[in-house]
Amino acid sequence: MPFASCTLTIKSIKNENKGKLIANYQLVVSGEKKFLLDDYSAPKPPFMQIIKGESGEQIITFLNIYKNGIYFYNYENGVFIKTIEYEREGPDGILAFAGYYIKNMDSIYVYNKAKIELLLTDSSGHIKQRISLKDNRDADYTWAMYFPQYEFSTVNPLFEANGKLLMTGMQPFSVVDSLISNFHFMACVDFAYRNVDFIYTYPEELYGSCAIWDSPFYTQGYPALSPTGEIIFSFPVSHDVYIAQWGIEGYENVYAGSNVAGTIRSINSVRRGSYEVIHSHFLQNDFYTGILHDPYRKVYYRLTMPRIPDANISTSKLEKLVGVIVMDENFNYMGETILGPWKKWNWQNSFVNSEGLMIEFFDPDLDFEEEYLHLKILTIENINN
Repeated sequence: MPFASCTLTIKSIKNENKGKLIANYQLVVSGEKKFLLDDYSAPKPPFMQIIKGESGEQIITFLNIYKNGIYFYNYENGVFIKTIEYEREGPDGILAFAGYYIKNMDSIYVYNKAKIELLLTDSSGHIKQRISLKDNRDADYTWAMYFPQYEFSTVNPLFEANGKLLMTGMQPFSVVDSLISNFHFMACVDFAYRNVDFIYTYPEELYGSCAIWDSPFYTQGYPALSPTGEIIFSFPVSHDVYIAQWGIEGYENVYAGSNVAGTIRSINSVRRGSYEVIHSHFLQNDFYTGILHDPYRKVYYRLTMPRIPDANISTSKLEKLVGVIVMDENFNYMGETILGPWKKWNWQNSFVNSEGLMIEFFDPDLDFEEEYLHLKILTIENINN
């Protein structure tokens, strides 16, 4: 077993700047958008992408699991446009539709989670090519030790850079020390030849030395492209962000932490493994999630999930608060704002456009809320004015 020669340890990742940062800005709700859903749709879709229409208009698309397809709405006026539905079986079947990238209507890349494969499709629902993301090693159960798995969301999208389609995956459990320098968590698909390469390894100072992070939440890195083309990774367990040059292993790490976050500790090696341990650990630690670049305001937003110190096994994970750090393009701290609990602020559906930072909002206590896809518009406000 890979763990045999490994002495399990607790990793402590300190926030050296806790309480020292000065806030001059905050985020405020400045508007909202609502899109009326049909009887087959529900709020909190698992994936969204904003695209441009033929006339340059913004179109909001989202994944509908029930219909096994993609819905299209005009972003400006909220009018429904169309759907693309896929079969679940047969030559054009997609059993577990779990993410997509619309390059154009003739090239829609769909992730099929059931087979860990990328599908090149068109707007008629026809599959033109199937691309394995695990080297066709279906019969070899060890493939998961060497190839990433994927949990896509709007803040962890399939995205394009340098003529490639990039997919940020993860190792769903603790990364074995003997493999950490060989496990690459990002798939890189060439649009022209559609071959797959795997790039970028986990930072050893976070995930090495046999630290226990027994949940995909801890090992999922969140990507963003910088204005100059670097890939910025926000790892949940680090107060820093990690900057990667295109196609080159190794990182420059830069502080991008919260003023209120404390030390993040890995799971106690003696108590690892059970649902109760992982659940309590998640609630009682500070974590980070997505990072979004805003080219209109030349800032980054980094999403946070502060700890609940008195949480217990009966505390829902949706009680975890959602916060947003605002930084300039050199990652200088500008301020941060706590928005509210995860059950209302669905941070996984966050994106940036010319209006501001958009985050899906859902209030279970409001009548008719389930009939809409509801987005809040957040903009930056100087608190010294």
